[in-house]
Amino acid sequence: MELGQRLKECRIALNKTQQQVAMDLHVTRQTVSHWENNDTYPSLDMLVTLSDYLGFSLDTTLKEEGTEMIDSINKELVMGKKYKKFVLLIGGIAITFLLFIGILTYGRATQNGLIDRFNPFLKETYGYALLPEQIETKKAKVTETIVHKDGTQTTKNMITDVAKPVDAFVLSNIFGEGEWLKFQVGMIPKGQNYAVVLHKGSYVKRAKLITKNEVPSLYRNNIGNSDQYMKYDKNNMGPRNSFNPFSNTSGL
Repeated sequence: MELGQRLKECRIALNKTQQQVAMDLHVTRQTVSHWENNDTYPSLDMLVTLSDYLGFSLDTTLKEEGTEMIDSINKELVMGKKYKKFVLLIGGIAITFLLFIGILTYGRATQNGLIDRFNPFLKETYGYALLPEQIETKKAKVTETIVHKDGTQTTKNMITDVAKPVDAFVLSNIFGEGEWLKFQVGMIPKGQNYAVVLHKGSYVKRAKLITKNEVPSLYRNNIGNSDQYMKYDKNNMGPRNSFNPFSNTSGL
């Protein structure tokens, strides 16, 4: 006996209409009609439910129905597994992308130079900065290699003063936009307390000391025309990547 005929006979024996069966099983009446006419087969889970609901033997039905229905159910199972793998793959990609965006956002918010260096959404930009006339120094242990006249070499460990990284506002455009960056320039010669800085976000690729006259005039007016270097003040200046201390419109 075909499955559709069995479903129909069992339904009639229970004195139920197609609409009643559809409502009880949460499917449409058209779906029940397609099953009874052998137009489509129910899924394996639904077939188990139908056997309990209508009271017929699932094992006997599978044996009598033959390979067509079994092949249909197997195909559905295979497609279901493929769909599940596809959903998991898409979900994994989405989670990875969101994690990647989260890391990049964190890098920008915290001025993490290492993260900004590899951020594909940032581009390298030249900016200009006003530096202090004198750089703070710190004691550091260095190794000096001495080459003698006979070609022999000796090394000597010594403590010396080395320049600390400078913390300066780097102007990125003529509209006063920029951010505070820390970078190394060494000791500053007199009259060269300006710098042209190549950076990608907070990652500074290189910085070159220049004179005031080498700064384009449109930039010069926005980075302290009075030659007065200003330190970053967290309490009064807000985020490091948004406040221009030399602009009268900062913070507005």
